Amino acid sequence: MKRKAELRIGSSVLKAAACALLLAPLAVLADDAVFDVTLTGPKASGDPDGRGQARVTLRPETNEVEVELTYSNIATPTMMQIRKGPTGRDGNVEVPLVVEQTGRGKAVARRKSAAPGIVERIARSPGEYYLVVITEEYPVGALRGPLQN
Repeated sequence: MKRKAELRIGSSVLKAAACALLLAPLAVLADDAVFDVTLTGPKASGDPDGRGQARVTLRPETNEVEVELTYSNIATPTMMQIRKGPTGRDGNVEVPLVVEQTGRGKAVARRKSAAPGIVERIARSPGEYYLVVITEEYPVGALRGPLQN
């Protein structure tokens, strides 16, 4: 009888430990992930003298993305995107961002409801993604820079 009770307790402890291990990555990703991105004009298609600095904030818990951009030598941004792809290649648009504020070389863009799971995937593997700043003059992207840890 004592042996059965010990086995049940041991089994419960193992189950609790397994659950904790499985849920630990989710708890870590509940926090915001913030990336400082340096942007330049891509050689093939961007604004050659354009420059920018962006702070990209990912909120996996609410599936939101916010970008605060400071830029120079480009026209006013009309849109921003987070794309997935290797450096030097055009990647797929993963998160289109709406520019909500602009002025004096600054812009703020947001996505309040990204596709399910995408914000979490970007937070887990930021090196696979990059930020693109779009203007009327450069509809493919005036500036570009990788998300990095």
